[in-house]
Amino acid sequence: MNEGEKRKIIAKIKGLCDRVRDLVDSQENRRKLKLWRSTAGLPNIFTRYIPEENISVTPFIADLDREMWAPVLGLSIERIYNDPYLYLEFELSKKIFAFEHFNDDNPITKNITIWLGVGFLETLLGLKQEPAKNGHEPWVGKKPILKRKEDLGSLELPDFHRSGLAPVAHKMYSEIKKVLDDDFNVIFPEWNFGPFGIALNLRGAESFSLDTIDHPDFVHQLMEFIFRAKIHWSQERAKFLGTKINSLFLCNDDVSTPMISPKGYEKFVLPYEKKMSEFHGGIDYWHSCGRIDPIIAHIKKIPDLKMIHLSHITDFRKSAEIIGNDHIMEIVLNPINDVEKATPEQMEKKLKEIKKIGEGLSFTVRADAFQVLTNVENDLKQIKFWIEKAGKVLRTS
Repeated sequence: MNEGEKRKIIAKIKGLCDRVRDLVDSQENRRKLKLWRSTAGLPNIFTRYIPEENISVTPFIADLDREMWAPVLGLSIERIYNDPYLYLEFELSKKIFAFEHFNDDNPITKNITIWLGVGFLETLLGLKQEPAKNGHEPWVGKKPILKRKEDLGSLELPDFHRSGLAPVAHKMYSEIKKVLDDDFNVIFPEWNFGPFGIALNLRGAESFSLDTIDHPDFVHQLMEFIFRAKIHWSQERAKFLGTKINSLFLCNDDVSTPMISPKGYEKFVLPYEKKMSEFHGGIDYWHSCGRIDPIIAHIKKIPDLKMIHLSHITDFRKSAEIIGNDHIMEIVLNPINDVEKATPEQMEKKLKEIKKIGEGLSFTVRADAFQVLTNVENDLKQIKFWIEKAGKVLRTS
């Protein structure tokens, strides 16, 4: 990007910031903010909100996958990960479009989170990330680095400034901070993924699964190392930013049955998630896109846990019975079957079913991870229609 292009995009960013400010201060945003108690953990690219207590409606949010946001906004998903200015334009434009076009309960904020892909944390330990390509997000590297159990001894705690994609994160953070005024908040990446998924990627799913049977001591050594790496990163992050350790938004997409059994979760995963909660002073939000109803009873043992994600492949009714009023539920729909391909009657039936399951309990509803199914125009129209239906069902007491 030459100097002329740079000046042009910075001027555009300034205009987008002014528009965000107007929307943040709007009456509609004040309505939305009243529905939520707080952000779950630090704001991140997939921000979740903890619903307010004793409200008469069920707050709900719709959100697109970043692979759909890119064509909606006419931006290249490959380029935004390599240019701080394009990344910032993308994030600001996304906020504005969502607020202006989606009549859900998602508030707009001045938070900008640095997100470098789902495999960012693995790069800090030596596993290369697959770059964004052909309209797809970056992904975790496909070649495990712990081919032998003895290779664990060669791994080192991450260097906060030099390991993996850390230099890219620092560049993004510093460049974006320079462009934004002080009323905007830039969020440096936190280590908010659980150790199980990282262990799978470092070792390879098949080898790791066999290790849980044949070499359980090694599994614990690996999980303990990843936990120490996480603590090290979080402490260095807090020192760098001059902040305290915050409560955590915990991502766990690989924690799913039958990927791991209830006994396997209790033995190999839960001890480290408990430690993470103790270190952070609580886990505001526990997330897995997998099936978790067989392990929810164990998840509930995590201290100071507030909200649990229930994906569309999890049994909502069974999960609600186990969770009760002990925790908040985030009930998440199937983006294709419940929204993009659903008839109006199917949408309404599903929403009413969810509302009935959650009656008397604390819960929020989310439809997200939308990707282009037919074409952008048709899919957006269908998503907006679902939002309209959800509003009629969930905003009535």
